[in-house]
Amino acid sequence: MIAPMPDFDIAIVGAGPAGSSCAALLAQRGHKVALIDRCQFPRDKVCGDGITPRGARALARLGVLPEVLAKAQAHRGVTIRGGAAKSFTIPFERDFSQPSELLVIPRLILDNLLVEHAVRSGAGFMPGIKVTQVRVAQSGSCLIEDGTGVVAEAHLAVLATGAQSQLLRSAGLLDEKPLIEHAARTYFDDVEGLDENVTLFFDGVDMPGYGWIFPTGPRSANIGCGVFDQGGTRQARRLAQLVKEHPLLAPMLATARQTEAIRTYPLRTDFRPAHAGRAPRVCIGEAAGLVNPITGEGIDYALESAQFLVEAVTAHWDRRAPRMEPVVEDYRRRLARRFALRFRIYRWIQQHCLTCANTAEFLNLVESSPALKRALVDGLFGRTRLSTYLKPEVLGPGLRMAWQGRARAS
Repeated sequence: MIAPMPDFDIAIVGAGPAGSSCAALLAQRGHKVALIDRCQFPRDKVCGDGITPRGARALARLGVLPEVLAKAQAHRGVTIRGGAAKSFTIPFERDFSQPSELLVIPRLILDNLLVEHAVRSGAGFMPGIKVTQVRVAQSGSCLIEDGTGVVAEAHLAVLATGAQSQLLRSAGLLDEKPLIEHAARTYFDDVEGLDENVTLFFDGVDMPGYGWIFPTGPRSANIGCGVFDQGGTRQARRLAQLVKEHPLLAPMLATARQTEAIRTYPLRTDFRPAHAGRAPRVCIGEAAGLVNPITGEGIDYALESAQFLVEAVTAHWDRRAPRMEPVVEDYRRRLARRFALRFRIYRWIQQHCLTCANTAEFLNLVESSPALKRALVDGLFGRTRLSTYLKPEVLGPGLRMAWQGRARAS
């Protein structure tokens, strides 16, 4: 007897940027897609709200950049503040052939735009369903369950569930609960002194980490802080203190109006190719640990990993007899080629350059070196060129700092 075909080609759990963009791209290519989320949309997601130029390029490929630009605040550079109130500004490298600005748009708006785009593209949206299990049937298809029964069956299940790992662990895709890092953010209106740049500050925050000012409009901003070395549940208290006492923030916020309570959010920065999943289930975005361990930024990685999965599906899907092993193997290879070495470099920078002892020296070196400035901006906000980090004028200072840090520790 021939087993019945699943309801869907692909079922995606989680309708954030990773899941919604993946659903849109797959539906545009003729696949029958279910996009499932526990929330009704629009819904808020606590985040820094920044989209790097690399993320903007991914939105352009998706076809939604004009809609995002209409509701986002664009910024031309980043101001970096270290200790002793010392700061410098680095402009983003201008490229008029493609997006080259950092965009700030609240996730309440961005995520809803992307869900609507997925629905227009042909994906079936199933909100208000909390998925509790994704198991593999005897036929090899994936059964998506919500605690009361099967809500969807598909050849391939895509988990885009962010930092929450319970579903991944129950599916056997993670052996143990990953280490979680934390950040906190709030919003203010009537902020003084905002300009066309975003601001990162390193004084007064827990290290390795930073504080930020991301303008969402001419006089409004997302303001937050994060620590990217495990732990950090105290970030809400730290941000409340910074808002009142930090020498940069306090004057800017003296007459400002706080429009939302401080909220914290978890981050997974533990990417390894093994976290990409096993057929017929895969993970994209933060569910694969794809969050920058220096900045906590993950939207660009979410969008790119979704596109890599779609490319793998397009290369290997056979409608007569779909086999998921080649799709997942190809997807894992694409992730490894793009991100594995980059994340090792990011973690090395985090461990050796952004410590309490080394941050001030590192920022002084960056300020005095055009090569280090470009490497920093490319690494944090643009398309990282790995060859940049191997140049003597970049690699040399980093190795010296690591050696000095080891000497201090001994």
